[in-house]
Amino acid sequence: MHLLSKISALLALSLAQQKLSSAEEIGNNEFNKWISKHNKEHYHQNQKEYQKRLNIFQNNAHIVQRHNDAYEQGLTSYAMSLDSPFSDFTDEEFHSLYLMDSQNCSATHTSSGPLQFKNTDLPKSMDWRTKGIITPVKNQKDCGSCWTFSTTGTLEAYTCMHNPSIDCTKWTGLAEQQLLDCASDFDNHGCNGGLPSHAFEYIKFAGGIDTEESYPYHATDEGPCLKSFKTYGAHVAEIYNITSGDEDDLVNAIGLVGPVSVAYDVSPDFRFYSHGVYDSYNSTTNQIMCKFDALHVNHAVVAVGYGETEATENKESIPFFIIRNSWSTSWGMEGYFWIKRGENLCGISDCASFPIVPIGKEKLGNGKLLDGESTQLARTSTLRKRG
Repeated sequence: MHLLSKISALLALSLAQQKLSSAEEIGNNEFNKWISKHNKEHYHQNQKEYQKRLNIFQNNAHIVQRHNDAYEQGLTSYAMSLDSPFSDFTDEEFHSLYLMDSQNCSATHTSSGPLQFKNTDLPKSMDWRTKGIITPVKNQKDCGSCWTFSTTGTLEAYTCMHNPSIDCTKWTGLAEQQLLDCASDFDNHGCNGGLPSHAFEYIKFAGGIDTEESYPYHATDEGPCLKSFKTYGAHVAEIYNITSGDEDDLVNAIGLVGPVSVAYDVSPDFRFYSHGVYDSYNSTTNQIMCKFDALHVNHAVVAVGYGETEATENKESIPFFIIRNSWSTSWGMEGYFWIKRGENLCGISDCASFPIVPIGKEKLGNGKLLDGESTQLARTSTLRKRG
């Protein structure tokens, strides 16, 4: 038995060394291809920087390989890829450049109450991308401006929903830069973070938001507010806040109304997400990495649908939300990801909201839509059935 134990240990060590060598080989062979694909040719101009980034790339290769081993064993429901546009960054660099500071939405996020619908059946699944109202995935670049893209992505969807003349699959959409430059008085902090619910409040107060074409994005919060009153691309009449932590309310909103802005806690390994249902599993600790509360959300996105995986003989089905990110189409599933539904994973339903938009000639009266909310919900129901 002693000899068998030694043999087993040697085999395990040999396998580990083979995987280590494989990861290093992948790093050396693939790094230049990765550089070309992700437009990082400037690394070639500085040998010291090149070597630094190569070392990080190789370290990240070990993380990805270890996780994907766990994925193949059925320990986690999502796969990683070294082809991520962030494979040249450390955890700290990624957090500093692409995530906002942790936001506490518990103190400011007052629920609008549960959604009530009469004689309306909740669809078993929903994907608003199939309805032609979701604009192309954007890229926030190295600025913690995700909250602006979550805001515009959701408002663009409702604007498209009620304006059939817009080809929303090609529309460049609304101005994130305006929110960076102008919305600080509503407890938003430019590239350091903010909340979509606060941004909707700003748009309502300002009377509207410009188009991306008229107010281009620069990924910086150092510019003056250049708001124009001639080129509004969308308006907000009211803001509907989902009951914090209530996933049923969130599903009702997505299924019966439309896309919803959500914020959640991103853990470091999330940047390597490739496909599958994200469950925040860490293959080193065998634990869930992200936090489950409204005090630590650090990334905002758009929930555009929900569904569940097919059950197999060996696996149960997994319910999930369909989420649009703002890290370009080279990340995840063409810029999208699925996140596990049913347990408020990473606080996904703690900070959710969507805008009520004025429709046609219906305008604001004393700060309220005269008949806007019921009209928006009614027209949404018609659009759902049409798809």
